[in-house]
Amino acid sequence: MRTGRGMATRRALVKAALALFEAKGVEGTSVDEITAAATVAKGTFYVHFQRKQDVLLEWAAELMEDVDTDTLPDDAPAALQLLGQRLAEQMMNGPRALRGRMVREVVGNSADWMRVLDDRATLGAKIMPIVERGQAAGTIRADMTSRRLSMALTNLWLDNVVGWAERPDARPLPDALDLVTELFLGGAGVDR
Repeated sequence: MRTGRGMATRRALVKAALALFEAKGVEGTSVDEITAAATVAKGTFYVHFQRKQDVLLEWAAELMEDVDTDTLPDDAPAALQLLGQRLAEQMMNGPRALRGRMVREVVGNSADWMRVLDDRATLGAKIMPIVERGQAAGTIRADMTSRRLSMALTNLWLDNVVGWAERPDARPLPDALDLVTELFLGGAGVDR
């Protein structure tokens, strides 16, 4: 279990690393620079992270923790639309250029993602109970597993986050997530 002091150090490392990543890029930033900016010993970095890219994974885990699912409506399609909006809000807070890289780290390094994530919920895990509610209510198709449908929507959302983060001319993220959620619900819905 992480202590309060340990969590404060971890947050300081994340904050320092993200500022450096934004200024110099991930590859252009060294662990020495991160620890100097966080005013901790180099070895402290390795107490919390195995590699500097893990900082992006920690950031993603923190963002997912902050996406509120407790106050969503009971209606599954409406809940998914609102969850997409909440995800967009979380993704738009902070350095845009790093968002795409962060999502690429999550998607491309699943073993590292699961290690850093620990017991925190993934986006798919936040979506799945909503899909299950919709399946039980008959508003979301039941001929596919809730896991498969949740992963499909997760992939749609994350792909759009990457596109938004990497293309200055991309559609505003809330609009993009609304559109793909409607697309998903059109294919996953029942008599929509």
